[in-house]
Amino acid sequence: MIRSWREVAAGYDEAAAGYDERHGDRRGTARARVLDAPLLDAARGARRVLELGAGTGRLLAQLDAPVAIGVDVSPGMLARARARGLRVVRGDAQRLPFATAAFDAVVAGKGVFRYLDPDRGFAEAARVLRPGGVLALHQYGARTWSPRHGRRAPAAAVHEVDRVDDLLARAGRHGLTPTLVRRWRSVRIRPYLLEIPAWLDRAVPVQLWGHLVVVLRRE
Repeated sequence: MIRSWREVAAGYDEAAAGYDERHGDRRGTARARVLDAPLLDAARGARRVLELGAGTGRLLAQLDAPVAIGVDVSPGMLARARARGLRVVRGDAQRLPFATAAFDAVVAGKGVFRYLDPDRGFAEAARVLRPGGVLALHQYGARTWSPRHGRRAPAAAVHEVDRVDDLLARAGRHGLTPTLVRRWRSVRIRPYLLEIPAWLDRAVPVQLWGHLVVVLRRE
């Protein structure tokens, strides 16, 4: 069951104070640098970029575009983004308050798609993208295998990815074609993330990766 946007907003409002500090330790910063890089690369050169789930604006502040706008459901998080001088609006990523074909690129970092119905999320991202525009997203794995704990249960009331092919098939129904797919697994020691090659993902029956980055092009 996907949480309602009101539940998500309330949770992030409560967490807004000190959010960046809690997620800015050495491991978190190192992982974010790796996971953000493909999203920033995908948006490079775009004139109009939209970030879904902009939060406090950490990723939005790194977008190099004449027009960069963030949308989020949490007033508490958006207040912190505005304090950075960023352009943000409150809105639901499943009902975006923007015109059709308004953006050259849409980025969705920090697993924001886990709070969305995948079909509605992809449909709205595709709608606001111009033909040839790109959607770049980070998503969490549903059941990363651990040698200590075996298969971990997915987090409650969120949508996380079990099979990459299923996610790509959903995106394809909305005219979004993959141009990049990368998988990583978190580790406790440097470099804090290990990339999992596609052949290994297909070869083993358990999910080794916990982070997925996909770049898709709007047909």
